[in-house]
Amino acid sequence: MHKKNIIYILCPGHSGSTLMEYYFSTYSGKIGIGEAYKAVRSFRAKGIDSLSEYDRKTIKETAFWKQVLETTENYSSLDHQYRALYEKIHHSEEFSQYDTIIDSSKSMSALRILHQEYANRVHVAVVIKDVRSWIVSQYENNRRKDRKVPFAYNFRLIAKWYRTYYQIQKNLDAMNVKYTMVPYDLFCLNRISVEDHLKEQFSLKGDPDFSNTKSINILGNRMKKEANHELKISYDYRWMKSNEWSTPWFLLPPNFKKFNYRHVWQLPAE
Repeated sequence: MHKKNIIYILCPGHSGSTLMEYYFSTYSGKIGIGEAYKAVRSFRAKGIDSLSEYDRKTIKETAFWKQVLETTENYSSLDHQYRALYEKIHHSEEFSQYDTIIDSSKSMSALRILHQEYANRVHVAVVIKDVRSWIVSQYENNRRKDRKVPFAYNFRLIAKWYRTYYQIQKNLDAMNVKYTMVPYDLFCLNRISVEDHLKEQFSLKGDPDFSNTKSINILGNRMKKEANHELKISYDYRWMKSNEWSTPWFLLPPNFKKFNYRHVWQLPAE
């Protein structure tokens, strides 16, 4: 049985993973399955009632997710069910026209499973967002959910951002997994230049069809409600007017700033 390739999206939350999943799925032969590992974990922990109305509707109307939900109790563990999910993808007629699965699970645990099962077919897209923009997005997420912001939250976030990407690279190198850094901000502002790089790195053929985004994403962010009609790529400049990142940025060590500039605003040298 021909095994499909996997583009696995890895990054901290609110870094653009949903947009990148939808973008990859605009290419012929590619389909996104969203945060599959998180979806299975949600099914096992709380069931469908804990999900949003949009997600519940998507599950009921998508044969794949409906079956995954209904068979949850058949598996002894989250990892076991996640492996079975991929076996279904590889053998199901529903996915026969696709050669590549886009998984935006963002979990190192899930990636380790895929690496064990499909080692030579997994290519990781490490999506990296400018730390200043990422800090503001974290604040906005807390405000939306009416959460209390801890003391010195922006300083904690900037340390978390750097530590997370450092650990991601360290783990991927140790696992010997093929990966490509995808600069989110540069992609949104200068898509054509980044697109050429992505086509080469991920063997994307033809041109993206933004009117035909092929994804059965659940648990992604709010853009999932619109992207399957027509993908729109835009950049949110609002972080530039915020002062929530300014103080820690001013005090940031030079190596942090260089890391941010090198990975967010420059494409790797060919």
